[in-house]
Amino acid sequence: MTTSIRVLAVAFVAVVAAYFGAMLLVQRSVRVIDTDAARISRDAAPDIRVISNLRAELREMHARVIEAIEGDDEARDEVEESRRSVDSLLAQAGALPTDEREAVLLGKLRSALPAFEQAAERALEQARAGHRDRARQTVRRELRPLGDAASLVAQDLVDYNVVVAESAAQRIEAVRYRGSRIAWQLATLCALLAAVAAFATVRVMRQVQRVQQQHNALMQRKAEELEEFAARVAHDILSPLSSVSMALSVIQRHPGQSREALDRAHASLSRVRGIVDGLFEFARAGAAPEAGARTEVRAVATGLVEELRPFAAQRQAILRIDDLPDCAVACSPGVLLSVLGNLLRNGLKYLGKAETRQVLLRARRRRGRVLFEVEDTGPGIPAQLGTRIFEPYIRGPDTGAPGLGLGLATVKRLVESHRGSLGVRAGARGGALFWFELDEASAADDASQPEHLRTA
Repeated sequence: MTTSIRVLAVAFVAVVAAYFGAMLLVQRSVRVIDTDAARISRDAAPDIRVISNLRAELREMHARVIEAIEGDDEARDEVEESRRSVDSLLAQAGALPTDEREAVLLGKLRSALPAFEQAAERALEQARAGHRDRARQTVRRELRPLGDAASLVAQDLVDYNVVVAESAAQRIEAVRYRGSRIAWQLATLCALLAAVAAFATVRVMRQVQRVQQQHNALMQRKAEELEEFAARVAHDILSPLSSVSMALSVIQRHPGQSREALDRAHASLSRVRGIVDGLFEFARAGAAPEAGARTEVRAVATGLVEELRPFAAQRQAILRIDDLPDCAVACSPGVLLSVLGNLLRNGLKYLGKAETRQVLLRARRRRGRVLFEVEDTGPGIPAQLGTRIFEPYIRGPDTGAPGLGLGLATVKRLVESHRGSLGVRAGARGGALFWFELDEASAADDASQPEHLRTA
């Protein structure tokens, strides 16, 4: 079993290492792809769009200057509009990210555009002065060559950005291909390691199941023996109890008998009855829960606390209860009474020599369940006991309190048989804090129950 666990641990570490290796590779590839994708989407593509629009606007401006020279008055206004568009597009190009090569080409374009616009303005001035032939010559000899020169620089900018975009796209393709290939290799490695881990897990689980089955069989035998023992002892003790009680009553009716002896007899009788009740309760705790049972929390808890106040007063303790939620749990009233009663009596019995002597009960709803907490101000549970405190016949050292140590074992059986959970930890006030959870009963459960099961 040790070898299988070691193989499982090595395989698990290897799978984790392969996973993180794949994650690092993916992250590095993602960074490269993000950088190149940003270069395409935020630099190259916008540059291509803006410069292409600028070239088109230059051609449009050239055509409108020619139309204005030939006497189209509306074309004059459109020339001015084209000039503003060219300036706006040039400003947009300058605002985009640029490298050294783009900056040089953009500088050439900025130098070429003023000469083109000045030539257009001269041609328009000549046309307005009535010298159309001179204006046509200006368009032919100056405006067109300057426009072609600016258009060539713009074309160089477009071509450069196309090359940048293609290079980025090729890098993205290469990174994706390399990442995909390595990812498949790592996936294959992980699959092999997972197969090894699965094989080791199956072996470990089979061994664990065998051990667990043996343990369960042993525990089942112990539980059966314990239940038989509890029932037998309870039966043997209950028979003479009625006779003892009657004898004590007779003694009580005859004053000649010693009062001290009478008190001791009653005290002994109470202790015997407590032991018998614990045995019976523990024996019955393994029974299956009642289907569809429902119990109101506030009614049962409030009544139980009132019933236990004299018990608390005998121990010079205060039994307090917080505001309880208006809800119900999915168990019978007897089950909730038994669980809460055992925990509250346990808290009162084991306060020890604490100066502050209090036991507090509180409950709250939580995720479809009701959480109960019983906290005391006693010395707490010794660390060496832990959850063993819930085992039969386990009691704290030097308690001096009567009992067999079956109360908490009964609580554990009842809670777990109702699919609940429980535990113990150190309380905020220095004592022990016992808690348990039971499923909250729905309103539908209430409607389906007879009237005598809806209240405690």
